[in-house]
Amino acid sequence: MNKIFNHEESLSLINEMISQARNNFQKEKLYSMMYWGYLVACIAIANFVLIQVLSNPNYSFLVWLIVIPGSVVSYLIDRKISRVVLVKTHIDDIGNMLWRGFSIGIFVFIFAVYVLAFRVNSFHVVFLINPGIMILIGVCMFVSARIYQYKPWYLVAVMFWIGAIGCTFLVTDFQFIVLAVCMILGFVVPGHLLNYQAKKSRA
Repeated sequence: MNKIFNHEESLSLINEMISQARNNFQKEKLYSMMYWGYLVACIAIANFVLIQVLSNPNYSFLVWLIVIPGSVVSYLIDRKISRVVLVKTHIDDIGNMLWRGFSIGIFVFIFAVYVLAFRVNSFHVVFLINPGIMILIGVCMFVSARIYQYKPWYLVAVMFWIGAIGCTFLVTDFQFIVLAVCMILGFVVPGHLLNYQAKKSRA
């Protein structure tokens, strides 16, 4: 027989689910978040350097192929750490689907931009890639702030959106510097702070 919850019990249950989801995130996704922050920042800086030193700057973008094995490593990290999480809630599923949809959206967006570039015979449209990625990250961080009740991510979302606007005034090489800075401040720094808080609470 299903139990009927009153208003107070419903709020308490929701708060427990959010707390459990936040705890699960700190156990399961935190290292993956920091991993992607470092990885994307390093690749972006490498791309910036390669644009300056290569005789054909177009080859510099091949450095992003590192994302493919990087994705495999991230999957293995998530798979190993997920065994620690014993109780998952519906909120966990929502958070996971949000970032899974983001990952798919990124690949579709980049594919669409390059197809458009070939169709119009102009690679100027690739200037949209970095701003587009940062806009999507900002959306995911904004929603994640609500899902996990972690308010600093609202500021992170705004930072990525400001970075996206800033990129529209820059050529591609300096866009990578903006992306690297946003990844460090938006993924790595909050990741270390959350990790510190998690260790402190367990002490």
